[in-house]
Amino acid sequence: MLNRIAVAFLLAAGSIAGLQGGALAQTEIKISTFSGSTNVVTWAAIEKGFFEKEGLKATAERTNGSKEQQKDIMEGKYQFASTSFDNIVAYTEGEGADKFADYDVVAIAGVHQGMTSVMARPEIKSYQDIKGKAVAVDSATSGYSTALYQIIKDKSGLVQDKDYKMAVVGGTRDRVKALKEKTAVAAIVSTPNDTELMEQGFNRLGDVAVDLGAYQGSTFVVRKSYAKANPKVVEGFVRAIVASNDFVFSNKAGTIEVLKKNLPELTDEGAAKIYDRLVGPGGLNKRAALSVKGVDNVLKLRSVYGDSKGPAADAKKYIDVSYHDKAVKK
Repeated sequence: MLNRIAVAFLLAAGSIAGLQGGALAQTEIKISTFSGSTNVVTWAAIEKGFFEKEGLKATAERTNGSKEQQKDIMEGKYQFASTSFDNIVAYTEGEGADKFADYDVVAIAGVHQGMTSVMARPEIKSYQDIKGKAVAVDSATSGYSTALYQIIKDKSGLVQDKDYKMAVVGGTRDRVKALKEKTAVAAIVSTPNDTELMEQGFNRLGDVAVDLGAYQGSTFVVRKSYAKANPKVVEGFVRAIVASNDFVFSNKAGTIEVLKKNLPELTDEGAAKIYDRLVGPGGLNKRAALSVKGVDNVLKLRSVYGDSKGPAADAKKYIDVSYHDKAVKK
């Protein structure tokens, strides 16, 4: 009898331990990002435990460009990514650098509203000076290229392919390299790379958020197929991102700590300036919500500069706000 009681006790204890182990187990997710300080929300979500609170064990890795990133997320190397909204539209329409028959990536939350600068080599003093030269882009028809074309046209009347050429080089690091190596004279560059270039004598010709008005820059994205199979993971991801975004807007000292840890070359003064820009006009999307006007602006630009000209497409084709709606209601 005692043996039976002992066995029952051990089995029960084992079951409880198993349940506890299951409760403590975390779902591993990988996030693909570009370089720059606008990743601060992702970094803070990892380092301050916001993902962990949602039962997620997250890691973030930097991509070299949109072509590599889209390939990786379609192959399942990453479950989530931080990427230009413009990229999602381009690849959905089959206008990206690669073609995917089953492309089903959608934007589920906002990162920033175009917190990027138009940077130029020291000898380029105005947009007019770009004439006859090359500008560096991630992709010819996506990844902020359409924003750059419109800004140059608005400021100087110059038209891509007619008055200047495009050098397709990849992400921010590659665009900075192109400027330094003189293979291009201008490019859209994210913070803090734009600040570093200015300190080295390069010229800041413009600001995407200022020059274009409302603009949805980077977004958090996921494959529809992954989201359908893992809705709770996606909901948890967005809740963590919203909580981290709230942290950034409310805790300057804590955010600067995260910035300096991930961008060790930053000085205290530099980090403070970047923080002010992150939470200022045209900076991070508050509560990680997608900008409706910003999305519409991107779609209008693509209707002009994308491969398929015509009326702007319906935003619902490229975004899914249901996960964000659930996150902010809880």
